Amino acid sequence: MTDAFPPTSAAEVLALCDGVWMSLRSTLQPADSDEGWHSSEKGELTLHWTAAGDPSALGTLDATPPSGITSRLKFLADGRLETGDGQQGRWELQANGRLVLIHSDGELRLEEAISFTKPNLRLRNLLIWKGEQLQGSQFCSEIRRVSKPSS
Repeated sequence: MTDAFPPTSAAEVLALCDGVWMSLRSTLQPADSDEGWHSSEKGELTLHWTAAGDPSALGTLDATPPSGITSRLKFLADGRLETGDGQQGRWELQANGRLVLIHSDGELRLEEAISFTKPNLRLRNLLIWKGEQLQGSQFCSEIRRVSKPSS
């Protein structure tokens, strides 16, 4: 983990992501009724940041959710983003160290914002768009695990 807080660059935001996070994720979907529009789940997410030695890239972020299936994002210095399965996206750093990741597959567009209020408190929100229509959203509050759980 980096000592830089608040983060002022994408590399600093990504370095802060490194660690094991206890996560509470709320999923919201537009619905015509009062039922089935919201769900929440707890979990643990392990993130591993590897800085690049190449000036054309920032590095890679590996994410391992409880399912154990790791996904990889490669952050290029020019704002491009590559996933482990060959999809392309982009990233941008906004005010106050807010990092936004944007992926599109032609039909759906995913916009994920990552920000920190403290070095050990990470906030993420995800918007899922189909054209100009919001299809769903997720909000995650994540606390860094700083010690191993007792057995």
